[in-house]
Amino acid sequence: MNMDSRFFRRRSIAIHFRVFDETTEQFIGRIGDISQGGFLLYGPKRLEVGKLYRLRVDLPEDGGQREAISLTAKAMWSGTDVNPEFFCSGFRFFELDRPQNRSALETLLTRFTVGSENDEDDED
Repeated sequence: MNMDSRFFRRRSIAIHFRVFDETTEQFIGRIGDISQGGFLLYGPKRLEVGKLYRLRVDLPEDGGQREAISLTAKAMWSGTDVNPEFFCSGFRFFELDRPQNRSALETLLTRFTVGSENDEDDED
């Protein structure tokens, strides 16, 4: 997918969160960047393209409390990274009309990304 076909600008994430497949409980990778539409994941293996995943994202501990959020996303592509020991996969968020999914995404975008919210809209 090229940048001209993206609806939302990617935003750098301050922490590379650990992401797990909730169905299998397997670690699948870490978030590289994120937007309102999806995210880039770096992981140890190629993921099944076209599959809808229920994902758990572990957040940093806040005052000793472990926190995680759940999101639904579809793997749109997956391939080798520049570093051949890793794979990168592009995900698109699904079910954002569900309040808990929208809230989880907003948590990631507002608490953990680098840059301002207004950067999303600037195309100059």
